[in-house]
Amino acid sequence: MKSQSFVITDTQGLHARPCSSIAAAVRNFDSDVIMTYQGTDFDASNPIALMTAGVVCNDEIILTVSGNDEDKAMETLTDIMKKELTK
Repeated sequence: MKSQSFVITDTQGLHARPCSSIAAAVRNFDSDVIMTYQGTDFDASNPIALMTAGVVCNDEIILTVSGNDEDKAMETLTDIMKKELTK
């Protein structure tokens, strides 16, 4: 299992485009991916679940990946976070 925290610096917070990117990426892996925000877990393969979390600019989320391809999954998710949601 791998976990990493991210502080969202996009002024729009966790909005539709990156939620879709995250969910699409997660569906390409066998690993399970959970986003934790303010103590609540959200299924990262579901873009609607991610959007309903209400993550805004400067909020911290934690992505937890567990499964046989967790290293590659976390690498891919980290790239998405850096490109779309963090600076």
